Amino acid sequence: MGRDLFSKNHGIAAAVVMSAIAVFSAFASASFAQAGNAQTRLAVKKRDVSVTAGNTIVVVDKHPLRLQVLSRSGPVLLDSGPRGGLGFTVGADQELVPPSLDGKERQVTLSPDAGNYSVTRVLSVRKRRGVVRIRLATNGPAGSKALLKISEGRSHSARLRASVTSGRKVTAVSSTFRSPAREAFHGFGARRESTDLRGSDIKSWVLDYRFPDASTGYYAPVPGFISSKKYGVLLEGSRISRWQMAIEGSNTWRVNKAGKSMKLLVFPGGARKTMKSISSISGRHRLPPGWSTGPMLSRTIGVFTDGGGKYQERVEADVDRILKGDLPVSSYGFEGWAAMPLAQVKDVVSRLKQKGIRSFLYIRSFVSNDIAGTETPGAYDYAIEHDLVATDAGGEPYLQPSPFPGGTAAVIDFTNPAARRWWKSRIFRLLNTGARGFMNDFGEQVLPEMHFADGTMGRSMHNRYPTLQAKVTRKAINKWKRLHPGEDEVFFFQRAGFSGKPGSAAYENAQFPGDETVDWDPGTGLPSIVPDMLNRAVMGAPGFTVDIGGYAQFTREHPVLPPTSAELFTRWSQAAVFTPFFRVHNSGLDGAKMPWDFDKATLAGWKRMVKLHNRARPLTRRLWKRFRKTGVPMTKPLWMVDRAGARGPRGDDEWLLGNNLLVAPAMAEGATNRPVRLPPGCWKLSGKGKRLKGARTIEARSPITVLPWYTRCGTSPLQVRR
Repeated sequence: MGRDLFSKNHGIAAAVVMSAIAVFSAFASASFAQAGNAQTRLAVKKRDVSVTAGNTIVVVDKHPLRLQVLSRSGPVLLDSGPRGGLGFTVGADQELVPPSLDGKERQVTLSPDAGNYSVTRVLSVRKRRGVVRIRLATNGPAGSKALLKISEGRSHSARLRASVTSGRKVTAVSSTFRSPAREAFHGFGARRESTDLRGSDIKSWVLDYRFPDASTGYYAPVPGFISSKKYGVLLEGSRISRWQMAIEGSNTWRVNKAGKSMKLLVFPGGARKTMKSISSISGRHRLPPGWSTGPMLSRTIGVFTDGGGKYQERVEADVDRILKGDLPVSSYGFEGWAAMPLAQVKDVVSRLKQKGIRSFLYIRSFVSNDIAGTETPGAYDYAIEHDLVATDAGGEPYLQPSPFPGGTAAVIDFTNPAARRWWKSRIFRLLNTGARGFMNDFGEQVLPEMHFADGTMGRSMHNRYPTLQAKVTRKAINKWKRLHPGEDEVFFFQRAGFSGKPGSAAYENAQFPGDETVDWDPGTGLPSIVPDMLNRAVMGAPGFTVDIGGYAQFTREHPVLPPTSAELFTRWSQAAVFTPFFRVHNSGLDGAKMPWDFDKATLAGWKRMVKLHNRARPLTRRLWKRFRKTGVPMTKPLWMVDRAGARGPRGDDEWLLGNNLLVAPAMAEGATNRPVRLPPGCWKLSGKGKRLKGARTIEARSPITVLPWYTRCGTSPLQVRR
C-alpha cells in the first residue's frame, strides 16, 4: 500500500469528521449511557459499524473502508481517511529487514509477486464474547482475506487487531492515520533525537552501537507514543515495527509491523492519564534502595589499558582513596570483578561496607572468550559445552564476533531451563560477595537467524530478549532474598529494554543510556541524554542512570576520540544532578576518568554537584513513590507544562523534577550563557533572588562553575519534610 493513502480534500474530510462527532456523541448518550466501561457494544447500520470499547467509540465505514476512533466524550482521536488505512505486504518487505551486525541493512530478494495491498470494504460483522469481528475485502492476490477484531483492552483502551491471510506469504501489516500539522508525538522509549518525534522515521528494534557507529544505539525502544491530541498508542507484540511519524511533511502517521497481524491499543485522555494507562500494561520501574540514588563511582575496564593486573591495582587504589579521603560516595562499582580472585572481591566489598559504602558489580547476557576482563574464567567453555546458548539451524552454538576485541560470543538462551538455573547460580555468586547491586549489561545481540530452546527464532526473540533477561534476573534475586531474609534490597540496572505485558521496566530498578560518545555531539554525546531520559520516562522507565563523562570513544567519523576532558566531565556532572542517579561511568577504551583524575577545581566542582544531588534525593524519592501509583515520572519534559515553549529547542535540553523545580544545564562546549525557557508562572534562580516571570525565554549565566536551575515562587522543593 502506498504511503499517501488519503484524499487531499481536507475541507470535505473535516466536515465528515465534525458530522461524525455530532452523530456519535448523541448516539453514545442514547445507546451507551448504561453500558459501562467493561462492555463492548455493537451497532450495525446501513453505512457503518460502531463499537463502544472501553472509553472509545470505534466507527468503521463499510464502503469505502474508513476507520475512526473517537473518545466517548466526542473528539476524534484517530481517522484513517476515506481509503481505509489498513494495508499489508505480500512477499519480502525491505523496510522491516533488521540491520545486520555491522550496522548495514540486510538486502532481500524481492519475489515477482511481492507487493503492497489495501483493505477495501466490510463484508460481514458479528459479535462473540465481547469481541466484534469484521471480515474485510482486499485488493490483494486471490484468496486474500482480512479480519478486524475490536474489543476493550486493558485500562479502558480500544484494542484493534487486524490480521490478513493470503494464498501467498503475508510478511507485514500496516495502519495509517491522519495527523494534523501541529500534532506532536512523544515517547517511543529510548530516542535521542527530540522529545517531539514528529518527522521521525523509527524502527522499533533493540539496537546497540554496531561498532563503529554510536548513532545507531537505541537500546530500549517502546513501540508506542503519547500524542498532543490527547490519546496514546501501544503496539502489542515484539516483532520489528517501523513508525513513520508525519515524515517528509506528510499529514499522516504510519506503523508497519512484521508478521500477518497487528494489535494496537488506543488510549483516550491527556498525557497524565495516558502515561498511567500505558505503564500499567508495560510496567513501571521499581523503587530502588536508597543507597543507589547517592553518588556512585564505577571503575570501568580500559579495553586496551587495564590488562596484566593493572585493573586490580586500580580497584585497590580507588578503595584506598575513598576510605582515606573526603569523597562523598554512597557506592562503588568495579566491572572486572568476575576475573579477579574471589577472596579479593569479597575483601574490597567488606572494606567498603564497614564504612557504609555499598558495592555494585557487573554481569552480561552473553559469554565470550574476549579480552574485556568481565567474564568468569571458564564460563564461555562451560556454557558452550552444556548447550546453554542460542544455536544455529543445525543445533550448534551460534557464535558471533564479540563486541570486545579478541574473541567470539554466544547469547545465553533464557528460554532453556538449564540456562536459567545457571544464570541464577551466577547471580547468587555475585550477591554472595556482599555486593548489593549490579549492572545487567547488553541484551541486544540476538540475530534473526538464531534458534532458541522454546522453538522461537531470533527475529521474534530479538526485542523480547531484554524483557526475558530482566525477568529471569528478578526471579533469581527474589530467590536469593528468600534464602537471605533481612539482607538489604538488591539493585540492578539494565542497558537493553523493551515493552511487553509487562516489559523489562516492571523488573528493573533502572536503565542506563548505553554508550554515549565522549563528546558534545547532540545526537550521541552529552546533549543526547536529556531527550533520551525524558522519552523513556513518559513510557514508564524514568529510572535513568547517567554515564558521567560518556563512554564510547568511537564514532564513524572519529574511530578514536580523546578521553573525557575536565570541562566535559564537569558539565556532565551538572546535567546529572537532578536526575534520579549520579553515576560516574566513562571512557571504555582508556579506562575510567575519576573525579580526582582532573585538576583540583574539577574535583571541587564535582563535590558541589554531589551535595546538590543529595539535597534533591528526598524529593526524587517522594516523586518516585508517587510515580509507582500514577505513572507520571519524576523527571518531566517541558511539553507537559508548557506546550508553547516545548515547540522550541528548549524542549530537548530542559526538564522539571516534579512540578516546581526546573533544570537547564549548559551542554555546549565553551558555554558561558544559555537560553532558558521558563514555563508559565513565577520562578526564582536556585530558589532565591528576584522573581522571574514565566512563559518566556531568558538568557542565563552559565560559566563552568554554574548549573542554572529554578524553583517555582512560593515553593521549596529541596526542603526536607519532617
